[in-house]
Amino acid sequence: MVVAQKAEAGAKPTLTVFSGAAGDPDLDPWPTTSGAVNQFGKALFRDPKKRYSVGVYQCDPSKFIASYPGTESGHVLSGRATLTNEATGESITLEAGDHFFIEFGQEITWEVHETIRKVYAMYEDEYDEGRIY
Repeated sequence: MVVAQKAEAGAKPTLTVFSGAAGDPDLDPWPTTSGAVNQFGKALFRDPKKRYSVGVYQCDPSKFIASYPGTESGHVLSGRATLTNEATGESITLEAGDHFFIEFGQEITWEVHETIRKVYAMYEDEYDEGRIY
């Protein structure tokens, strides 16, 4: 990951670029409510009111339902997954290079066919201390 350097020592950088390659940036294991799903991620930015976050997420092949407490915009860096809206039955398959948008309040089934890695931007109406993204 390349981080812009500010003139002041120890100041928080304002520009960050990463390639999306495995291990760039290092991801932390994330807890799951979906059984034995292996999830990893890192929030790279969270605004002072903790309602907007940007980060990287990775998940091994698995199937689980995710409830969206906010609105997410994402870009798939690698892998492949099928997303199905539980309410409407609408289904799409995402692959590397695809950009997607999920509205607030949706219940989405993720069926990860190949380990998926994405960058995301999430806006939440209310901050929940229990969420890590």
